[in-house]
Amino acid sequence: MQFNMKRAVFSLLIALSIGALGYWIGQRHTPSSSTPQPIASGISQKAYVCPMHSHIVQDHPGTCPICGMDLVAANEASGAAANQIHVDTATQQKLGVRIASAERAALTHDIQTYATLVPDEGTVLRITPNIDGVLTKLHITRVGQHVARGQVLYELSSPDALTLQNEYIDISRRGAPALKMAEDRREQNRKALAEAQVQDPAAREQAERDARQSEEQLQSILQPLARDRERTALRLHQIGFTDAMLAKLIETRKAIAVVSARASQACVVKEIMARPGMAVNHATEIMSCVDTSRTWLEVVLYPDQLSWVREGDAVTVEFETGAPIKTRLSGLNPLVDNATRTVRARIPITASANLGEYATVTIHAAPRQVLSVPKSAVMRSGRGNFVMRALDKGHFMPVKVTTGIESTERIAILDGLVEGDQVVVNGQFLLDAAASIADAAQRHTQSNSQGK
Repeated sequence: MQFNMKRAVFSLLIALSIGALGYWIGQRHTPSSSTPQPIASGISQKAYVCPMHSHIVQDHPGTCPICGMDLVAANEASGAAANQIHVDTATQQKLGVRIASAERAALTHDIQTYATLVPDEGTVLRITPNIDGVLTKLHITRVGQHVARGQVLYELSSPDALTLQNEYIDISRRGAPALKMAEDRREQNRKALAEAQVQDPAAREQAERDARQSEEQLQSILQPLARDRERTALRLHQIGFTDAMLAKLIETRKAIAVVSARASQACVVKEIMARPGMAVNHATEIMSCVDTSRTWLEVVLYPDQLSWVREGDAVTVEFETGAPIKTRLSGLNPLVDNATRTVRARIPITASANLGEYATVTIHAAPRQVLSVPKSAVMRSGRGNFVMRALDKGHFMPVKVTTGIESTERIAILDGLVEGDQVVVNGQFLLDAAASIADAAQRHTQSNSQGK
């Protein structure tokens, strides 16, 4: 009987221990009334979630025990409202939230870039010989060399040039007696006309007729000589002979073995393609030369700057030396260089700088009236540009916008807002994070509801 008594006491102790352990476990897993807890997925109830802390979820309205924000009814949000959040005034002050209006304003912008002084392609001289021969000497030795008008560029040895010179000498030699004979004949005709003036009309008429016939005979002799002389002189001028050189040919009656080609105008050497000893002809480009009196500034622009730039915009140009130059933008090329991702524009300019020299360029874009917000309001991301729009009674919602031109402080809004809309300009990143969390909680709640 004593054994049975001990056995009963032992059984009672075991039962009490199991009961105490169950009570302790039950108390440990029972939700606290002061802390919101997630709702079981199998229970069909409203879910309220904290916009800032998505793990705070409960089945009745309330406030977040962490940040104090009102809990949002996640399972009732849909569409754009799913991203809305509510922030009380105290919390807005803690986050440093500031609000501004979308309004129409005149935006202007000074674009800082650089430019290179380049020649006008229309002034590039392609220097080629006008006769076949051998290039014996180059008087131009380097690119960038300044050339004066009339300066010798190169020397050429040409059998054709010798033939032309000798032909010119022969024509001049043959023409000399004819010219002397023509001069004597005309003198005789003048005397005959003078004597006929004192005679009767019939005699005067005969003298005039004889003079006309004599002049016609002289022209038939002199004209072919004159045409040959002009043709040969023109050809010699084309290969570099001057009038003084032609006069010397007639005087000395001796051809020049080497022909010198001279610059027709002042220029700067751009490129030298030929070398002494080369056989050259009409198609051989010996060198190229540019007229520095007509130059361009080639301006480099990036695609994001193009929205500001227009033909005729005021421009300020500054070289390292010299005073700033005021001019206008022209020659805007609409094609983007695929290699550098840049766009070129050109400014006609007369400057004392050397070709290839760099200059700092400021393009003063004309003001434009556009709908704009402060630049700090725009949040840029891989999904696009967003602003946090302020709604009534402390509600906020992220809105995707299309942006345009930018000034130092403001940015144009092409789509997404209307004039008068309120946007957050400070603290919007915290609000955007809250909206993203609320949206994630909404999607999570909806997926749980669909999986029931």
